[in-house]
Amino acid sequence: MSMTDPVADMLTRIRNACQANHRRVDMPVSKLKAEVARLLKDNHYIQEYKVLDDVLTWATNVGYPGYANAAIDEIYSTWVLNVMFAKAASGAASPEDALKEADAQCRRIFAKWKEKGMV
Repeated sequence: MSMTDPVADMLTRIRNACQANHRRVDMPVSKLKAEVARLLKDNHYIQEYKVLDDVLTWATNVGYPGYANAAIDEIYSTWVLNVMFAKAASGAASPEDALKEADAQCRRIFAKWKEKGMV
């Protein structure tokens, strides 16, 4: 699916992250978005930004092998898996505990959407 307005998408991602009290937003990079980020920082709308040019050499996207649905969307949009990995990697939780917590969150999310008949 192609994106028709990358700047609007960028600003929407930033707005959504702010509303969800996230301190970080990841998004695909382009020269245009990097320049918009620079302008936002220069005008004190954001604190900082970083373009990760080498991200493909050290990161990967975690995917879901099945079809997407409302529960999967919520799990990804609320960063359940990212937080799980971060807690385990930083030592904030053992890998086992981080996994148990993420599993419990995923089960609650799936139960909520199943109750609504959307899973």
